[in-house]
Amino acid sequence: MSVELVIIDLDGTLLRTDQTIGEKTVNAISRAQKQGIKITFATGRMIPASEKYVKMLNIQLPMIALNGALVKKLDGEIPIYHRPLKKDVFERLFPILADSKAATTIVIGDFSFGWNMNHEVRTKLSSWIVGIQDILPEESPQEPTIAMVAGEEIPVRKTYDKIVTLNIPDIQFFLFPSIRYYPMWYLEIRAKGVDKGSGVRALKEKLAISTDNVLVIGDYINDIPMFGEAGIKTTVANAHQKVIDSVDYVSPFSCDQDAVAEIIEKFVLK
Repeated sequence: MSVELVIIDLDGTLLRTDQTIGEKTVNAISRAQKQGIKITFATGRMIPASEKYVKMLNIQLPMIALNGALVKKLDGEIPIYHRPLKKDVFERLFPILADSKAATTIVIGDFSFGWNMNHEVRTKLSSWIVGIQDILPEESPQEPTIAMVAGEEIPVRKTYDKIVTLNIPDIQFFLFPSIRYYPMWYLEIRAKGVDKGSGVRALKEKLAISTDNVLVIGDYINDIPMFGEAGIKTTVANAHQKVIDSVDYVSPFSCDQDAVAEIIEKFVLK
């Protein structure tokens, strides 16, 4: 099968641990683009948080952002896919989020708002969520793309426990420790059915590219849903074990060793 579209996760995959991209990887992506291969990102970040990488690699396609809730170009006004939390659903969540003792962020497309933010949390979120505008809870927008709670484990977990008791069928939520900034914890809330797989599916439909002609590269659990939307599923040596168990090919190199370049050279470049 010939590869027409390559979709790459950012953190832990394309990016080295110092948040840079190796020269070998930059060159491999450039060579693939010159051969007509379409390349884009799939990330948990907001689109503006990926801006410098989009520009560095001359990414022209819409990117899959916020773990699949938004598919949009960096400078595009109209997304090709956007699945926010429904207003009536968020109205049920809101009292718990407003009462949370942890930092709470509401993201709508390319904009973010928050309360209970301190300098430490804001700094640690900055690679993921940028431009957070301080607001009072009652000023919160009502149909966010995602909601995020961040901070020490106990207040974040208490917020999670309260949301669980609501038993809302139209949301999904994920409680997890930060990889880079442990002991910080996160609680991410998205619409049900939204993940990187739904974002990849929307992009494939827009580009009229079949699953067999898609190659994906990811390293963490949130990347697994997009593997079902690709003909070639690959990962890097530093990946989570569940990811390693889910792919067709594991690069012998880590993100710090230009694994993405090795994968592109093996499966894409002619």
